[in-house]
Amino acid sequence: MTPEEVGGKARRLRNALEPMASNVYFAPEVHAEFEALGFGPGVSEEGSLVIADPAGYYCSRAACMGQVPGEVVVAAFGVFNPDLIIPHVTRGWTIATAAEVLAAREAGATASLRRLLGAQPGLDRATEILQRAAAAGGLGGRFLYAGLRSLGVPGTPWGALWRAVDTVREHRGDSHIAAWTAAEVDPVEIGLLTEAYYGMPSRRYHRGRGWTLRMLDDGLERLRSRGLVVGEPPLLTDDGRRFREAIEVATDLQQVPILRAIGDEYDELLAIIEPWAGTVVAGRGFPTSVEQIPAGWGRLD
Repeated sequence: MTPEEVGGKARRLRNALEPMASNVYFAPEVHAEFEALGFGPGVSEEGSLVIADPAGYYCSRAACMGQVPGEVVVAAFGVFNPDLIIPHVTRGWTIATAAEVLAAREAGATASLRRLLGAQPGLDRATEILQRAAAAGGLGGRFLYAGLRSLGVPGTPWGALWRAVDTVREHRGDSHIAAWTAAEVDPVEIGLLTEAYYGMPSRRYHRGRGWTLRMLDDGLERLRSRGLVVGEPPLLTDDGRRFREAIEVATDLQQVPILRAIGDEYDELLAIIEPWAGTVVAGRGFPTSVEQIPAGWGRLD
């Protein structure tokens, strides 16, 4: 495959998997499981979806690596302010163990997908292909992907599908961190570049990762000084767009083992799962825009 072919397939796969993988952060069934453990309720605002209590979010996503300290979670997640993550993770581990939050996460995610998608004739086939894909990536340097690989397969049909989806999703996420760190941008800068790259309102999404307005403004000044963004609201320059696209291409190319494992069944797989992604979004299981994420979630100022 050419780099262009790899990119087209890798991004289409990402777009199909993301709503099913990330539904876990918005599903009422997951919020209820977390509350039963002692975490706070999901966070919402008028017109937004409900997103998980931050401590439940951080601990449950990181728990595949074990009951690790907040500093390790900062490293694995890549783009969150340590001042946000570390206290929430420290608090979260006083509420529940890694095993407990993993069980709650799986139970809630599985119940949500079962409610949203019901009985699907392609479930076994999609699971078969995605499990093969999920096992194909390299473990080195991919903390969340490796952690998910260590967990094994849930014993329910939707649980098995969801684990494979989540594993492939985190493989790309870990690969993306490798790509932008190699490009010599920091966690503040990559988020700001991504907002501009996708046409999101500046400082809206990335501020929910704990970066203060001062930190974001300083990051924009660094990007302006490198000629990557210009103006206010900030827009990518031609150099900035090429720079950010190169990071995405570097991420895409790391998905070659995943795509090879899917092989000639790629079109068959996407024909099955793309409608499911649309159904999850239509059922308010995944946001259609950044404005559907509560503005106050994850903010330190």
